Amino acid sequence: MLLFFVTLFSFLSLNTIALPANLTGKVTGKNVPLAFADVVLEGTQFGTTTDERGRFIIRNIPTGTYLVKVNYIGFITATNKITLVKEQNLKTEFSLIEDVLNLSRVVVTGTRNKVERYKSPIIVNTIDTRILESTQSMNMADGLNFSPGLRVEINCQNCGFTQLRMNGLAGPYSQILINSRPIFSALASVYGLEMLPSNIVDRIEVVRGGGSAMYGGNAIAGIVNIITKEPYKTTFDIGINRALINNEALDRTMNFNGSFVSDNLKTGITYYGFFRDRNQWDANGDGFSEMVKLKNNTFGFKTFHNTSNLGKINFETFYINEFRRGGNKFDLFPHQADITEQLSHNIINSELSLEHIDKDNKYKIKAFSSFQLIKRDSYYGGGSNVINHNDTLTENSSLSMNAYGNSNGLSLVSGLQYNLFINSKLNSTIGFEYLYNQVTDRMPGYGRIIDQQVGNLGSFAELEIRPSRSLTFLFGGRFDQLKILGRYDLEKETFVNDKSFVVFVPRLSGMYKITENLKFRASYVEGYRGPQAFDEDLHIETVGGAASFHQLSSDLDVEKSNSATFSLNYDEFIGKNQMNFVLEGFYTRLHNPFIFTNRQELPSGVSVETKRNGEGAEISGLNLEANIAFGNKTTLLSGATIQRARYDIEEVIWAPTNSTNTSNPATVTRNFLKTPNSYGYFSLLYKPLKELSISYSGIATGSMLIPHVIDANTERTILKTTSRFFENNIKLEYSFKKNNGYQLKLSGGAQNILNSYQDDFDLGVQRDAGYIYGPLRPKTVFLGLTFSLI
Repeated sequence: MLLFFVTLFSFLSLNTIALPANLTGKVTGKNVPLAFADVVLEGTQFGTTTDERGRFIIRNIPTGTYLVKVNYIGFITATNKITLVKEQNLKTEFSLIEDVLNLSRVVVTGTRNKVERYKSPIIVNTIDTRILESTQSMNMADGLNFSPGLRVEINCQNCGFTQLRMNGLAGPYSQILINSRPIFSALASVYGLEMLPSNIVDRIEVVRGGGSAMYGGNAIAGIVNIITKEPYKTTFDIGINRALINNEALDRTMNFNGSFVSDNLKTGITYYGFFRDRNQWDANGDGFSEMVKLKNNTFGFKTFHNTSNLGKINFETFYINEFRRGGNKFDLFPHQADITEQLSHNIINSELSLEHIDKDNKYKIKAFSSFQLIKRDSYYGGGSNVINHNDTLTENSSLSMNAYGNSNGLSLVSGLQYNLFINSKLNSTIGFEYLYNQVTDRMPGYGRIIDQQVGNLGSFAELEIRPSRSLTFLFGGRFDQLKILGRYDLEKETFVNDKSFVVFVPRLSGMYKITENLKFRASYVEGYRGPQAFDEDLHIETVGGAASFHQLSSDLDVEKSNSATFSLNYDEFIGKNQMNFVLEGFYTRLHNPFIFTNRQELPSGVSVETKRNGEGAEISGLNLEANIAFGNKTTLLSGATIQRARYDIEEVIWAPTNSTNTSNPATVTRNFLKTPNSYGYFSLLYKPLKELSISYSGIATGSMLIPHVIDANTERTILKTTSRFFENNIKLEYSFKKNNGYQLKLSGGAQNILNSYQDDFDLGVQRDAGYIYGPLRPKTVFLGLTFSLI
């Protein structure tokens, strides 16, 4: 296939032979030299990057007229038209203007290639460190709310797990990437959004509307790509933050970040750490927590080395240790409490990549490998009558000890990607990758073991064609060979589900530049989601402390989708002011969606449901985005989503075991549950002084349909419609700068100022722990201090 692409495209890559010339220059921004700025001659393969003094040189350029383009993160791309004559050494300089809205920022997620946001045929939204800091987002679960079409919800009072909903679809439909690799396993994703601290993140790139054609399964709703920080200069900072939840529970964090870059810019390393200690919080005084006790320790580093002007090695590793516990009787062992969900995670994540660029910049090749190891100890249960601290076991407490378990997971992603740059009108990307995921989950007391291996050999290709300056097309597709080997033991029953699937998913996208500032984009993509027994569903969501497990139906098939998006994007620069507006329509058709039925209670108290295929569903809606920057003092970012998500037929949520029971009829619905028809966000940042910044942000959540178990014996479930929520947050930050190379930052504020929060939690040991919705936290005040070496 590679030979075919090279042969086909070589006819389009002829260059005019002429006597060469050289181009030299300097790039600055805010009167400061910019290192690592990209300098290219548009429409050619000639380019370079600036050194530590902002200087560059491009040699042996054929004579002629060119458009020189300079790109640097955080600044608007600058261009300059030049004419080179033979054997000339032309000198030019660029002074870049700050890009407050990051419209010129290079993104990689939409096409697996570096491209400026406003030129990408796929809309890519970014959440950068400025947004994370101004909204006091300490982790991914907090920060992902500030992007159109995204909403993070909490799903369990006992364990506090969160999930991301994108364009109306639940968490398993979104692919979470770390540095463009799908290494975020099913085991990690249950609690992972709250585990990943924001201080390790450079930016989060979001692609809505499906990405299976480039990244494989579980990308039906879209992709969230977490890009970790790169070293670009030598710095260090350390900060502490203290928060008080509802004037009752303490939340303490400390973080540090540092980096070192060699004088010749060939080698760099960045390192980071994050430590959190949050007390549990009880919203209604019944002795059971609504927010879990949480401890997190994260540290890691990322390094690069330029082997030459054409080669680069990147390596990163980080370690996460997290402990969380929810329920009641926190001073006792888990099995001595009425209900406890307790998890202890140890996660190691590492990545190695090697890049090589052709000396004429005609091709780029990248080899990569990432792995993630997870060890988890868990407790899902309770029901003990022991009320003291001795070791005496009653019958109930002995039974409750069955709920201890442990899980081990391994994820591996390895592959090769080849980019061929033919000319300004034709580029291609081809590659392959192997994804392997293995999970072993044991609860010996219940006689329950899940031993599951999932292997996926995928190959992908994409062709980018620009027939004119106004029109761009993307033709792409992915071919996956998916194999699942599963052994599932449940009490005395053992069953094996070995399944193989062959899946091809195409993508067709296009962008038409109506005017220089107005762009129309359209995309059609197919997607799929492979069946797994272990995903975001192992929790005590039922009443009374019964653990809930899932098994696969014998005839379970992959879930498939057809998605289409259409958008208009208008951006404008008026002096130092910037504007960016997006109107996007989306439609997703699900085939064979996974649903859960046939709930049964085993003698051990374990609740079991079967995962099977449903009849189908449709999701449609609009995403709206409005961003305005008045110079560099005032910035408004905002977005809203209006949507509709329904199954083709009514799905049974609960049904009485006795079919003649007419007093309690079955609960059915065609609507997606926990999915509001409208939601949105805004973030307003104002800098009246260079040292002072004031940020005001908010998250709006519309009403939604929620399941609620109201009978502990029959587990009768009804549907309730929630009220609307509107969170208001404010943060002030002041910098005390010193002349001897360091500064102090003092910050403070409040989240959810008006305490817009759920007020009808269930009470006591028989509560429905899954009956939780709305904002992630009640009113919370905070104060922080940061020390930096600059």
